[in-house]
Amino acid sequence: MARKTQPSEEEASLPQVINLTHTQAQQVEAELVRVHQSLVGRVDGGEVDLQQSAALQISAQNISAHTTSIASVQAKSFAMHESAVAVVRATQADLDGRAGLILAQSARMGAGSRSGLLVSNQVKTEQVRTSVLLARRVEGPVETVMDTRQVLLASLVAGIAVLLGQFLFRRKS
Repeated sequence: MARKTQPSEEEASLPQVINLTHTQAQQVEAELVRVHQSLVGRVDGGEVDLQQSAALQISAQNISAHTTSIASVQAKSFAMHESAVAVVRATQADLDGRAGLILAQSARMGAGSRSGLLVSNQVKTEQVRTSVLLARRVEGPVETVMDTRQVLLASLVAGIAVLLGQFLFRRKS
C-alpha cells in the first residue's frame, strides 16, 4: 500500500495555474504555466505551454512551444512547432523548426527542420538537415555535414595530429 506524503511548504505554496498574456516576467513557477505573446526569464513547472513568446530558461515535465524562441529547455517531453531553441535536454523531443543543440533519448524532427548538433539514441525524421548527428538508430532522410562515423574519424585524425605535433615539436631538455 502506497503512503501519501504531505507536500512541502514550498510545493503547497506554488500556484496551480499561471496565465501570462502580453506581459514580461522574470521568474514563473506553477504546476501549469500558459504563456501567450509574452517574454519570460525563467519558467519552472509541471506543464508549460508557450504561444508566440520568448523565454530564456524553461524546466518542466512537459513543454509545448508554438512560434516561440527559447534559449534553454530541460524537460521529460518537449514539443515545438515553427519555433527556435538554442539548447534542448529532453527524454522525448518532437521538433519542427530550428535547434542548436539537441540532447534527447528519442527525437523526432519534422520536415524542413534544422539543427546544429543532434545527439540521441533514436531519431525519426522527415527530410531534415543537421550539422552533426550522433545517433544509435535513425529512421528517415537526414542531410548531415558529419554523421557518427565521420565524427569518430575526425576525432581520431585530430588526436593523431596532436600526438604527432607533440612528438615533432617537443623540446629536448
